[in-house]
Order: sequence, then structure tokens, then C-alpha cells
Amino acid sequence: MNLRYDLPQTERRVRKKTVPKLILIIGLLLILLGVLNPGKGDFSEYAANHLEDSFGLGFTGEVSSLIAQPLIESFTRRENYILFSVFSIPEIQDDTTFIGDIQSTRKYLGLGKIIFIEL
Repeated sequence: MNLRYDLPQTERRVRKKTVPKLILIIGLLLILLGVLNPGKGDFSEYAANHLEDSFGLGFTGEVSSLIAQPLIESFTRRENYILFSVFSIPEIQDDTTFIGDIQSTRKYLGLGKIIFIEL
């Protein structure tokens, strides 16, 4: 007879150490997201580096960092949810005069200062 299956049920239980480790990992992940929550400056830097995709404009290099970043930061509205932020920027319809419809906005989800996802 195989003695392995004759053991009492109390000795074959799942380890209890996995639950506290999981809670610790989730807690550390939440703290990391809170500390690395992006601000308006982080988003404007991202948007200035990706102007062609975001606005359809053709600024490059230092021009985008000197002109576009403050411009984008002034138009950006941030909703802070502590672990992440949602950024709203107006849709620019005419790229020569920067005239846009204020009601029509693009929204981006910001995570960890470097990840921005268009919603």
C-alpha cells in the first residue's frame, strides 16, 4: 500500500506563506504606481516628443522642447487618481493657427511617468 496517500489531510494542505507574499507584492506595486504618478510636465514632455502622432505638427528637436512643451502644458487638463492620471488636451483642427474645438478632447491615461495610453 502507498503510504503517501494514507497521510492525514492536515499534512497535505497548501502553504499559508503564499498569501502574505501576494499581499506584499500588490502593496508594493500600488505604492510604486502612487510614487510614479505622472504630472503635467511628464505628459507635456511625452506629447512634445510625439507631436506628429498627437497633434499632426512637425516640430523637431529643441524647438519642440522650447516651444511645444509649455504650450501643451498650458492646454492640458489633468485628473489625478493617485495611482494614475488622465490627461485631456483639446483637439487641434488647424495646425497653422492652433485653433481647436475646446469641447472635443483627446484623453490619455498616464502610468508610471513613461506610459501614456490614448483612450
